[in-house]
Amino acid sequence: MVSLLAGLFAAACIWVAARAALGGSSLEQIPPRLFGAKHLRGTGPGFQVWLSQAGAAVTPAQFCAVSAGVGAATFLVLLAVLRTPVVATAPALAASAAPYAYWASQRRKQAAARSSAWPDALRYLVGVLGAGIATLHEALEQLSKSGPEPLRGPMGRYVRLAGRLGALQALETVRAELADPISDPVLLAFGGAVEEGTDTALRVLSDLGSQITADIQLAEKVRTLQTQSRMATWGCFAMPYAVLMFLCATNVEYRHFFSQAVGLVVVLLGACLSLLGLLASRRLVRPIATSTRVFAAGAPQ
Repeated sequence: MVSLLAGLFAAACIWVAARAALGGSSLEQIPPRLFGAKHLRGTGPGFQVWLSQAGAAVTPAQFCAVSAGVGAATFLVLLAVLRTPVVATAPALAASAAPYAYWASQRRKQAAARSSAWPDALRYLVGVLGAGIATLHEALEQLSKSGPEPLRGPMGRYVRLAGRLGALQALETVRAELADPISDPVLLAFGGAVEEGTDTALRVLSDLGSQITADIQLAEKVRTLQTQSRMATWGCFAMPYAVLMFLCATNVEYRHFFSQAVGLVVVLLGACLSLLGLLASRRLVRPIATSTRVFAAGAPQ
C-alpha cells in the first residue's frame, strides 16, 4: 500500500511536469488560491502578473512544470537514499513548493526596493515640478531613464503606455500591476496632478515622501523583531523530519518500520500535527502590515 501511494505521487508529479512542458492550457487556469497567497485571489493580479512582479520570466505552465519536476526529482533521490517511500514523500512535497517560496521572496525584495526608492524619486519630482523645469510626464520619463533602478521598469512601462492609452490610463495600469500599498498613493497623486495641475500635487507629493520614509523605517523595525521568531518556527517544523530521514538512512529497523502501514499512520499523524503547529506559529508571528492598499478594487491586499 505504501509503495503504491508513493508510486502514484511520483507518477502524478511526472504527469503534471510533462503536461506543462507540452503547453497544457489547463495549468494556466490554476486557481490562484491553490498557491496559498492572499494577493492572488479574487480581483487581485493574476498569477502571470504575480510572476512578473517577482521578476520571473516564465509562464504559469512553466512554473508549475519546474515545481513538479523539483518535487519528483527530490522524491526519487530520497527514495534511493532512504528506501522508505512514505518518508521521502513529505520532503518531496516541500521541495515542490521551493520555487514558489523563492519567487515570493524575490517579489517581496523587489517591492521593498521599490518602496525605498520612492522618497528619492518624490524629492526629485517635487524639485523639478516646483521649479517648472519639466512637466510631470517629462519628469516621469526622465525617471525611467536615470531614476532609481527599482523604479525604471515601472516608469518605463508608463512611458510606453502613455502614448497609446493616455497618461491617466497608463498610471492606472502600472498601479494595478505593481499592486503595493506604497506605490498606490504615489501613482494616484500623479493622476491627480494630470487632472488638476501640479500645485495641489506638489503638496501631496511632499507629504507622501515623509510618510513613506516613516512607513519604511517602521516596517524594517517590525521585520527585524520578527526574524528570530520566524526562523525558530521553521526550525521546529523541519527538525523532526531531518532526524527521521537521518534515522531511516542509517538504520534498517527504522526503514522497515516506516515501510509498513503503521509507519504510514505515524508519518501522516506527525505531518498533520506539524502542519497545525506551523499554521498556529505563523499566525502568531505573521508580518504586521504597516500600510495597506485602500484604493484597490475588492478587498484590501
